[in-house]
Amino acid sequence: MGLKTLKNKRGEGYIFPCLMIVVVCMILSVLIFFASGVSLVRITEKNSKIVLDSYVMQNSIQIYNSIKQGNDYTETLDRNDYIVALCDFCSLVKIGSYLYAYNDDGSLKYRMTLPVITFREENTLKIQLSYTLYVPIWFDGRIARYAVISVTVQSSFKEKF
Repeated sequence: MGLKTLKNKRGEGYIFPCLMIVVVCMILSVLIFFASGVSLVRITEKNSKIVLDSYVMQNSIQIYNSIKQGNDYTETLDRNDYIVALCDFCSLVKIGSYLYAYNDDGSLKYRMTLPVITFREENTLKIQLSYTLYVPIWFDGRIARYAVISVTVQSSFKEKF
């Protein structure tokens, strides 16, 4: 009689631990995706700021002279120069109205809209850059959805007399 009861309940003791392992793995994968997404956003934000600061420094004399003459230099900010510098610095590929970053295996790392450069204040060297970052959420080797993050980067050139 004792053997029959053991044979019938042999696998029942493993169901709960298996379910707990699956739940813990799902929670860990969400946390890892969130951490990698936050890290990716911070890296792209820092890279954009580095290139924007370089852009401001390279064009500071022309921008400053234009501001001294009463122009805000808005019309002559060359966004294409910034985009080329950003693509070179971050190894991005420009296709249409997006910039793409790929992993070493050729899979999509993220894509971003072309940055929009504006002045935060008129007649100053305070520049703001904004774009939207699309981070793919992969499932079964395919992109299931995109996490959409708006990013704003600011740079300014301060006069010292």
